[in-house]
Amino acid sequence: MRRTLISALLVLAAALLVVGLTLSRSTRGPAQFRYVNGTEPKTLDPTLMTGEPEGRIAQELFEGLTRLDARSLEPVPGTAESWDVSPDGKTYTFHIRKSARWSDGRAVTARDFVYAWRRMQDPSVGSEYAYIMHMVRYAEAFNTHQDQAKALTGPVLQAVDELIAQHPSGIPQRAVRELDAKQSLHAVLKGTPSPVLRGFLTRADVGMSGADAKELRRELAAEGARRAASYAEAVRHFGVDGGVFAKDDHTLVVELNAPTPYFLELTAFYTFYPVPRWAVERASRNWFLPKTIVGNGPFRLASWQVGSRIRLERSSTYWGKEDVQLESIEALSTENLTTALNLYLTGEVEWLPHQTWPQDLGPDLKKRADFYLGPAFAVYYYRINCTRKPFSDVRVRRALNLAIDREQITRDVLAMGQRPARLFVPPDLAGYDPPESKLTYDVAQARKLLAEAGFPNGVGFPKFGILYNTLEAHKKIAEVVADQLRRNLNINVAAYNQEWQSYQESTRSMDYDLARAAWVGDYQDPNTFLDLWITNGGNNQTGWGNPIYDQLLEAAANVEAFVESPQSLLSHVKERRKLEELLKAAQGVTEAAPHLEAMTRVRAQLLAEAESILVNDELPIVPVYHYVNGGMLKPGVEGFYTQLVGADGKTRTNLKDLHPLRGVTRGRVTAPPSGAP
Repeated sequence: MRRTLISALLVLAAALLVVGLTLSRSTRGPAQFRYVNGTEPKTLDPTLMTGEPEGRIAQELFEGLTRLDARSLEPVPGTAESWDVSPDGKTYTFHIRKSARWSDGRAVTARDFVYAWRRMQDPSVGSEYAYIMHMVRYAEAFNTHQDQAKALTGPVLQAVDELIAQHPSGIPQRAVRELDAKQSLHAVLKGTPSPVLRGFLTRADVGMSGADAKELRRELAAEGARRAASYAEAVRHFGVDGGVFAKDDHTLVVELNAPTPYFLELTAFYTFYPVPRWAVERASRNWFLPKTIVGNGPFRLASWQVGSRIRLERSSTYWGKEDVQLESIEALSTENLTTALNLYLTGEVEWLPHQTWPQDLGPDLKKRADFYLGPAFAVYYYRINCTRKPFSDVRVRRALNLAIDREQITRDVLAMGQRPARLFVPPDLAGYDPPESKLTYDVAQARKLLAEAGFPNGVGFPKFGILYNTLEAHKKIAEVVADQLRRNLNINVAAYNQEWQSYQESTRSMDYDLARAAWVGDYQDPNTFLDLWITNGGNNQTGWGNPIYDQLLEAAANVEAFVESPQSLLSHVKERRKLEELLKAAQGVTEAAPHLEAMTRVRAQLLAEAESILVNDELPIVPVYHYVNGGMLKPGVEGFYTQLVGADGKTRTNLKDLHPLRGVTRGRVTAPPSGAP
């Protein structure tokens, strides 16, 4: 009976949908391959995008130095036909194809990459993803050190001088804590080499003697001068003769601060794509619109009907155009999941990616032969605005986490095999041994913590909201979470929604209490989840930062340097004995392969220590569940892989539901089975 009712509702919606599509369809006729892309992309500028809907389009319009092979999702030559790596793993020399062309016919050169990468690190451009490139020499200094130097030599020193004048014999604990918070010292001093400042950051909640305060002032002034100098050096060299630079039109040199095992995967990611300087400077921030956009990928942007569809057509200038099988692609925008499913069932689209179909129909849909399902490299969570009271109190954040029944959500609300998230990094990642998690469902402990924070039985706790972007599945989860918090903690909380653009602006400007979010790993490494939370990171958007966390990520990014001088960080780790044993093993190995393996184990432990701070100690987030990838694909589509085969011959699941369309072909397409829901 239930299936019959669902079928009737879908058929009615389908009839209405077909009428609407007939009126709005492009005069060019339907594209060869069509899919639902979810929400409307906010931009097609690779430097500014951050989401999956934008990324799916960008990978067809642009191409990086490398690209991901559809069969393996491993990096293969893209715009660069080859590359050389220095023996120390820190310098890459990429050789740009002489046949590479922009869609306007101009040659793609090494200088186009230099311009794009330097533009991404320009703070005035406002790339939220700028930090992902900070393993490149000079990039972080170019991106952050000017503003940090101005803060240190201006308002920070002024505030310290005022405190010293008010408290000449010593600064009390409360004043030190307020100085740290008001001046955002965790963000301004991130990565400082000064032992005095690193020590201050780890104990900024204790008082200071008069002598210590004066020493702090001297170190802050020196750090301000140091950052001003490093910024000036970066301006002289980054994009010129250091970090990333062009030796000639077809030779690009990239210098890294330390060996980065996933770097070639990153060069296939959209933030590392080239952009055409002449087009950007001619049309400014709107250069990515159909009349002005210039790309270097397998497809070009033919049209963009906002709120409806984006049409791509095969590029005649792409170096590998002979391997591109599709003449045209359409990505349809809709946040209505019933509409999305009907687009598929009525044959209007060939592909429904994960999370673009009604969640409550999952048990029926997964019985279909054209439905695929598997684990995902992604996590669903809520950000907590740590700058707002009472969420600035870690006891409140821990209480919220302990009062949520993740098992109920995955079992009764989702029911598609999702796993409760008690850690942030998805499980089963090769080479990573995650920390033990303390995120249990413990209402008694949650109530105790809330009482300790000054809200016994929820009394006095302010009304707050859970923000989610408009989507039925997000609404359902937010309402369940709100209900659990109301019942378990006796607090007044309501879920509310905003459309995608407004939601992004609210989270970016920190105008929320709790906000729904999700993160899909950009590369196969725990760092892609953990560096999200570095202090002041563009995608952090919680206001939270922790100096030890930052130092652990910094050490993991340059393990060789950490192994040479580990003492300043060792006293702050939880598994000190384990890390010391790994360090001893790494220091005693000189042969290349065993040495690399030992360093890899040290790095993994540093990342696990960081994750423990995130989910056991500080909790600026509420992890909810780890995704599964569930989608629908029409029979007859080839070159589309849900199971991957690596260069080593091993089979693995397509954890990211990522499908480059460069090699996709359309064969015979059959109608959906009769009686389909």
